[in-house]
Amino acid sequence: MTGSGFHILINLSWLSVLFLTALGLGRTVLTVSGIRFRSYGEESLFSSGIGFGVLSYSVFLLGVCDGLYPISIWLLLIISLLISAGSLIFSPPSSERSELKRSPGRPVDYLMLLLLGVLILAGICLIQTPAIGNDTLSYHLAVPKRFLQYHGFHFIPGNIFSHYPLGTEMLYIIGLVMGDDRTAKGIHAIFALLTLFGIGQLMKNSIFRDTGNGSAFPVMLFFTIPSVFITAHMAYSDLSYTLYTFLAVYAFLNWYDGKNDRWIAFCGVFSGLGVATKYAGLLVPFMAILGILIVCRYDRIDNRQTLKLLLFYLVLTIIIGSPFYIRNWVVTGNPLYPFFYKIFGGIGWDIDQSRRYDLFHRGLGMGREWVDYLMLPWNLSFHAKMNSPRFDGLLGPIFIWVLPFGLFMRRIKPEVKIMVAYCAITSIFWAASVQQVRYLIPAMPFLSILAAYTVVDFGRIKSVQILLIASVVAGTLLNGYHIADYLNRIRPIQFIMGSETREAFYNRHIPSYGMYRHINTHLSTGSKTLLIYMKNFGYLSDRLYYSDSIFESHMLEKILSAAGTPKAVYSSLAEQKFTHILYDIRYVFGNRSTFSERNKSMFALFQKQYLKLLRSDQKRYYLYEIQLPPAKLE
Repeated sequence: MTGSGFHILINLSWLSVLFLTALGLGRTVLTVSGIRFRSYGEESLFSSGIGFGVLSYSVFLLGVCDGLYPISIWLLLIISLLISAGSLIFSPPSSERSELKRSPGRPVDYLMLLLLGVLILAGICLIQTPAIGNDTLSYHLAVPKRFLQYHGFHFIPGNIFSHYPLGTEMLYIIGLVMGDDRTAKGIHAIFALLTLFGIGQLMKNSIFRDTGNGSAFPVMLFFTIPSVFITAHMAYSDLSYTLYTFLAVYAFLNWYDGKNDRWIAFCGVFSGLGVATKYAGLLVPFMAILGILIVCRYDRIDNRQTLKLLLFYLVLTIIIGSPFYIRNWVVTGNPLYPFFYKIFGGIGWDIDQSRRYDLFHRGLGMGREWVDYLMLPWNLSFHAKMNSPRFDGLLGPIFIWVLPFGLFMRRIKPEVKIMVAYCAITSIFWAASVQQVRYLIPAMPFLSILAAYTVVDFGRIKSVQILLIASVVAGTLLNGYHIADYLNRIRPIQFIMGSETREAFYNRHIPSYGMYRHINTHLSTGSKTLLIYMKNFGYLSDRLYYSDSIFESHMLEKILSAAGTPKAVYSSLAEQKFTHILYDIRYVFGNRSTFSERNKSMFALFQKQYLKLLRSDQKRYYLYEIQLPPAKLE
């Protein structure tokens, strides 16, 4: 076995151990809940979600106590594994014997499962390649790496994302200790696979439980969405958030179906985990509260019982979701840092950055006029692009082709109406906030189920059903083209087979990688580099650095604007103990620069007198050492 093959085997083994640990921890918690699941699959799904939440908050507690050392992480894993093993071996399942109707598999079902198998195999190849996602290198892995260096939670100047809800990043700390960035990517892929499994379970146990057909259909639809497939194999937090919100809605549907109040507890638990993963999760409690009120009124549940359910739900959501917000409040003075700056303020941020950050978010999409909102479904389906302000992702046309037919269905199950309401509210909130395709992924499992439900319902009108199936096939082929194009650009096989080194892989995908490597190998451990428009790829740097989030020249431009002489610029940088400056010349002196002409001139004078060129690359990246000039220039 080659060294690369051995690493893949080890990585997959660690991921399997981590999954089983989460599964067993969740089973341990569920044994005290007293709830009966409809199937062993459903029980395993909810157990896994709870188990990962337990692991996440266990690491969080270590971080609060400044206990983030490799030895403490390994000790946590060993204890968790022992608890899990006891639960998996000795605890009986909490699920009922399945009596759901099952129809024989159809050829089309096997074809869809084969497609899923191919995509999953391709995904396994992708997670074995080094992490290259922009947000991964600047945030999702850079922050856990820094926390491990600090051995706990500390304010990271310049990186506002280090104070977002970090539920998934706590798991990435485990991944970095167990392996490396590829292990962290694998953790996110596990959440994607659990979401696929969850879609199938919901279809079997609820939507199509009368027939047992159709489970593979929405799973295939969801995983062939290009942004879903691509994001699933990056160390992001979108699929972990998607799983938690999916399970919150799933629990709500089970409560609606059987009125077992314990399901409201699960809804609260997963709502809280969603809140602890992304700020967008704060929308989920509002939808859940509205849903509880509507269902209680419709079923004529008395006010006292309704209030009890609401308090039960809210207490669990707040207890589980609030720790990261409390941490933000203590560290930065703003529980929603860096948002709502005018209300809460927050260290390391100012009103100008807050204003520009809001404008940046509103710049994503294809406009915010009323006509743009009318055209939004069309533009999102046909004009979205990866790595572009035009939604920064790919959705594909399947939903816009299929879902409108749902308006003409004869009878819609109440569970499906709840999904429609969830998707509608989520989509409206998305359209009014940050129009980035990744942020819409939490609605896509249910959109996929709704699309499958629509196609199956029109079995009564064969001509329409054939048209819908043709639309799905055409959309899937188009999505497949985008997925294949992505795989061709990444080319994971040549890395896995050893024909491409890690360094060569990085050089092919990240033009600035050579500069970060030079910093790691040639600068002293006491150095501190100011990064100017280097995309904040802090995960690649083993040395101390500073870079402003989003607007990467903000601090330097403030220094230049306030300085009357180059010496004043030097004094400001020396006061903050900077030893080097690394920048992309296109954003400093080039046509992409945000510097005023006065600040350009000041920086040019400072560079001439106080900077010594150490390395340049591609006539684009320049690394300088900050040093005192000869006396005659003082």
